[in-house]
Amino acid sequence: MTDGPHTQHGLLGIGFGPSHLSLAALCASTRSPAVRSRLHFLESRPSFSWHPDMLLDGTRMQIAFLKDLVTAQAPTSPYSFTNYLVTHGRLERFLSLGTLHPSRLEYADYFAWAARALSPHVTYAATAVRIRPVSGTDGSVTHLEVDHRDAAGRSRTTTARHLSLAPGGRPLLPPGTALSPSVFHSSTFLSSVQPFHLRGHDLPHRFLVTGAGQSAAEIFRYLAREFPAADITLAHRGFALLPAVNSPLANAIYEPDAVDLFHTADPARRRSLLTDLRTTNYGAVEEQDIRAIAELLYDQRVHGTARLRLSPFTELADCHTIGTLAHVTLRDPLTGQTVHDRYDAVILATGFDHRESGGLLDDLEPHLMRDSRSELLIRRDYSVQTTPGFRPRVFLHGAAEHTHGPTSPVLSVLAHRAARILDAAFGPPPDGKAPHPPAAHTDDLVGADQ
Repeated sequence: MTDGPHTQHGLLGIGFGPSHLSLAALCASTRSPAVRSRLHFLESRPSFSWHPDMLLDGTRMQIAFLKDLVTAQAPTSPYSFTNYLVTHGRLERFLSLGTLHPSRLEYADYFAWAARALSPHVTYAATAVRIRPVSGTDGSVTHLEVDHRDAAGRSRTTTARHLSLAPGGRPLLPPGTALSPSVFHSSTFLSSVQPFHLRGHDLPHRFLVTGAGQSAAEIFRYLAREFPAADITLAHRGFALLPAVNSPLANAIYEPDAVDLFHTADPARRRSLLTDLRTTNYGAVEEQDIRAIAELLYDQRVHGTARLRLSPFTELADCHTIGTLAHVTLRDPLTGQTVHDRYDAVILATGFDHRESGGLLDDLEPHLMRDSRSELLIRRDYSVQTTPGFRPRVFLHGAAEHTHGPTSPVLSVLAHRAARILDAAFGPPPDGKAPHPPAAHTDDLVGADQ
């Protein structure tokens, strides 16, 4: 079943998280109605959400609020975080906090607020399953067909001139680990830990958290606070939790000019830079969280207890569920020594895989160009380099880290990336100037949350 003969989109996005939300917001703010009508997205979830299971109390954004959906490219857009605050009557109160970093819960609400206003651009409960090239009479590929399933499981097909892929990262699991109610990834944390709340906060649960990044630290603190009788271990491969490198000079790597420099570097230099800058985003923890954990560990020494612990030089070698318990094998990567233990729950704060887009690109593979390491060649505008005669552009968001640097899977350059993609798909705005959104559109947005 197809959507009909007149539904070919100029640019079709798969996924509707922050990357494509920014694309929709910037398009609505800067492009003509004719262009806006040619932009659409498919989202597998029934409604918009952004990491709902990691919206822990007290957690804050690690980027400044001005790096929102649109401000860097369209500072007067009605989809800015500032306008969100005005709409909700909180601008002055937020400014009085003297911070650039909103709570994660508030930023998620900002995204959802913008998504409601932009809902005509997205079809929810639509799961993309296949992308197929369509050739013209001269043999060149003229457009793409996207097969997807709707909420009822029915097959549908949507056609598009260009395609943008931002399906989000897939949870990374240690080899041989099977998920269960007792073994779960951080991406489902709040939902998965809820049964333990129901059983009782004061029960002597045994929790194992694995990982060395921000999520691992936040989950460890949450469990220590919410389960005062629990035995909680945070296991990680290194000697200690490392502080995130977030100085103004190091964070310059998240600016558009740095993306330009990174993209023009040769592949070997790019890989070296990613290694050098790893602790600006991966495997590192905000300084205040490290201090908070250190204080928790010290305070329990004062009280003569030992329910909280860090386990350095420890990796998860095996994990399987028997009954209601997780049976684990922990290995010391330095000595190879292993120990066996059982836990009520193992939480895998092991990150995400943002590479490519699963099997969605399989049918396009003959047309995609790769380097000597089999990595996709990606232009500065985030489109994959393709063979001659392949006319559509296929844009990648989180999967462009090897060519665009550590900004690829994070929020830092949302608006800049959206602008590049819109220009490549539709051409720049007339005279390079963004048309002001029509008044009726702005009024609808302000009233969307009332």
